[in-house]
Amino acid sequence: MGMSGSLETFSLPELFRLIDLGTKTGRLTVQPLPDSEATRAVGAYYIWFQNGRLVAITNRQDSRGLMTLIENRGWLSRRVIEKLADLCPLDMSFGVYLKTMGVLKAEQLRLLFQMHLHQVYRLFEVTSGWFVFEASSPDGSAASPLTMPWFEMTGIGMRAMKVALLALRLVKHWDGYIDKLPELGCALAPLVRYPPFRLDALELEIWKLANGSTALEEIANRLAQSSFAVQRTAFRLIMGGLVEEVTPNLPANGLSDRVLGQETANPTETSADKESIAVPVSQEGKSDNEMSGSLFENLVSFLRSQF
Repeated sequence: MGMSGSLETFSLPELFRLIDLGTKTGRLTVQPLPDSEATRAVGAYYIWFQNGRLVAITNRQDSRGLMTLIENRGWLSRRVIEKLADLCPLDMSFGVYLKTMGVLKAEQLRLLFQMHLHQVYRLFEVTSGWFVFEASSPDGSAASPLTMPWFEMTGIGMRAMKVALLALRLVKHWDGYIDKLPELGCALAPLVRYPPFRLDALELEIWKLANGSTALEEIANRLAQSSFAVQRTAFRLIMGGLVEEVTPNLPANGLSDRVLGQETANPTETSADKESIAVPVSQEGKSDNEMSGSLFENLVSFLRSQF
């Protein structure tokens, strides 16, 4: 099962958040409008997730995107790449196989994954178009409607909500997100004891002031920041799963003591969120459950009913 709709209804940050919360596996097809400045003349993009983590992106359907990147970097010839592709097990990420064979190093795979991420970041400028999400099984079994694009996968993955937060930092044109931004009269309530990924200075300051009672307008005054800058940053934190929007002075969903007790004591990036290429992505464990509360339970319930 899957879901589809317009990016005006569900923006990419919201879709990434839902996929992360639902730990979904499958392909998100994004079709920008033809006149989209960010992706003019490119066509559709295919973004793959495994257990809520982004693992690949391509704008082609021949499973040769990653191979082309490797060839263009001059690391391997086309003949060698094709020979290795013939030998690669059908259920192993191509990047993991190349590292296992000793023909590419971990640093090279990280660079290739960063190139994937930059394609995703660029897509976050797109706020008009269509999307389709099609579910698959985490192991890409043949019984699934879709099989994982093993030849497009470096073996590295990143939580979808972290990708969304990083991508929103780079967005230059916010016109398409105006209706998505939190109101200045709302407050923020924390959803994690410590941020699971590194925040920039303003993100960290706003997260520290997320107490469920201080309105965004007051936060802007305290930090001597423009209201718009605070709204944009709050939106990033919300899409990153770190805070939720609440009415000031009313009880927030917050975190249960059980979940808080499971949080790491390290306020910087956790080991669970670091990219790993030691094993195929299909063997990676699920990310720690850092969110709770009725809002997120409702979102997950929505996902289960739609996908």
